[in-house]
Amino acid sequence: MSSRGLAIALFISMALNLFAVGAVVGGFVIAQRMHSVQPGRPGAQQQPLWAAADGLPAEHRQAYRALLRGQALGVAQQVRDARMARRRAWEGLTAEPFDPAGTAKNLADARNLEMQARGGVEEKIVQFAATLPQAERAELADGLARSAPGARLLRRVRGGGPDGPPQP
Repeated sequence: MSSRGLAIALFISMALNLFAVGAVVGGFVIAQRMHSVQPGRPGAQQQPLWAAADGLPAEHRQAYRALLRGQALGVAQQVRDARMARRRAWEGLTAEPFDPAGTAKNLADARNLEMQARGGVEEKIVQFAATLPQAERAELADGLARSAPGARLLRRVRGGGPDGPPQP
């Protein structure tokens, strides 16, 4: 083989090795990122109600989360029914003749079902909080307040950062 052929073969080999190393490193980085967003792992993005118990001791945190899991199973049908009512309402927009009253009723039904489901979950959280010592109840209340819809926006409007009010 001539020196030019060896140089080309060496260049191709080096390019393939570089590509292989890049693929392995890229795969490792992607795997690390996917691993860090799994529920229950450090750095994971959690649902607001779930994350509200992060400051509780382990046994109370586990009990709270078991309560949420149980409630999720209990309200699943209500949530499905609400989605179906909302879907019927949006489909009603295309119907001829258009029935605004029927569409509005379907949307009202969806809202009512969602509020019933949410109310049931909130009642269970209050019942759970009644079993906690005052300090832990305050910690849970703080976590729930941080997770409330619009809480981040409200803190920013009032001059705080994303995690709370400005420090003195």
